[in-house]
Amino acid sequence: MKLDKPAAIARRNLELGKPVLSSDNTLFAVLDSKRSLWWFDVPVKLVLRKGAADWVNLLLHTPETDELQHLKVPVNFLKAHLEKMEVRHPGKRRSTISLALSADRDSLLQDLRPGGENLSFAGFRQA
Repeated sequence: MKLDKPAAIARRNLELGKPVLSSDNTLFAVLDSKRSLWWFDVPVKLVLRKGAADWVNLLLHTPETDELQHLKVPVNFLKAHLEKMEVRHPGKRRSTISLALSADRDSLLQDLRPGGENLSFAGFRQA
């Protein structure tokens, strides 16, 4: 089943029973089955700006099974580990944290970007 970001947000909010996720606090990725990865570009401004949200929500969709996973990542975690992740265009207006989260069983939800240190995001998975 094909799912886009607005539909994924609506589906997850329905599961949660309240509208917690929005397009402003949520990023969405579809599994790249050839590489077994979910790709995200998290805007650094979401992490560093004053008055930023406490969380960044990552929705990971697997089309073959229609599974939708939700990671609720604390902004403080991203701030504390910024140097351990690959940052594209650092210091620029549109700099992003590039994440490639693994779908493989042995490295599930680990960031496999070459510029990073294989941080695990598995602990942020929501039921």
